[in-house]
Amino acid sequence: MSGQTEPVARPFRIAMLLPTLVVDGVLPVAIFLALKHFGVFPAWALAIGCVPPALNNLRTWVISRQLDPLGILIMASIASGAVASVVSGNVSYRIVTDCVLNAGWCLAFLVSLLFARPVLFYLIREVVAAGDASRAESWNGLWQNAMFRSGLRSLTAIWSAVYGTEILIEIALAYTQTAATVVAIASIMNTGATLALIAFTHRRMKSIRIRYEREEERSWPL
Repeated sequence: MSGQTEPVARPFRIAMLLPTLVVDGVLPVAIFLALKHFGVFPAWALAIGCVPPALNNLRTWVISRQLDPLGILIMASIASGAVASVVSGNVSYRIVTDCVLNAGWCLAFLVSLLFARPVLFYLIREVVAAGDASRAESWNGLWQNAMFRSGLRSLTAIWSAVYGTEILIEIALAYTQTAATVVAIASIMNTGATLALIAFTHRRMKSIRIRYEREEERSWPL
């Protein structure tokens, strides 16, 4: 036995996600609103707003050869609508594609509850493990705990419900507001909802960790 101790991985903090949230979530909305204010056609303003998250995800891939699931989730929502709007020349298509994409995420989270492990289990693992095999293994081991399983499943259901609610709100807005206004509101709403979900998930997981350490009488492995 060498007596050497393995280095302890840096504990996960929600602040680690701030660069991704700012670049992939806040900046595209700010660019869209600014360009729209200066008279840029909304479809092109959407397309230009996709540049920061695209570059950020490319940077992540170059550095770690891994994809950022959170960044891709946010970027996919923006990019799909931007492409449809530019190709069609009508920003209204952004509303349609946004609803379709949100419906896809809503169903993905919901249907995953029928499988052995919900999709949120894998999304959080990618963030928490950050490419560290030992951390990923520790995360996998937590699935043996009933409280952990229940928490992940309920959180997955909540994510699904939020995406479904966003669709209903966006459709309702489409009947009372102009297409450009709906796109602006929806972009802010989607980013705000994602931030709220992340904050709620982080708080819920922290609560699960505290209960785990109290009931299992051992430290949380991550």
